Amino acid sequence: MTTFKLFDQVKLIESVSLTGFMSNAQLESAAIGTVGTIVEVLEPDKAFLVELFGNWVTVGDAGDFCMAKAGDFGAFRETIGVDTVYPHQMTLVNSSSTDRLSLFHL
Repeated sequence: MTTFKLFDQVKLIESVSLTGFMSNAQLESAAIGTVGTIVEVLEPDKAFLVELFGNWVTVGDAGDFCMAKAGDFGAFRETIGVDTVYPHQMTLVNSSSTDRLSLFHL
């Protein structure tokens, strides 16, 4: 069994309902294949808060999101939700070498 940790990059292998207060009101769920980053360990090896990402976008002149490609200047992945994800719903894409304490070292 994979052990997940803070800041690991993951991909959904099961769709996840977007129910949290940080979820995109236009979407009911994040589909299989959606990528995200673990932003909080709620219960080690049991439950994680994951920021889930959608399309590549840039910010347009009017402040709205415009579709983009990964290599475009200023492009970033739109957050579609921050929700609880369980180990059986995700797979590891990239293991993080960063831990919470190292964020405070300058």
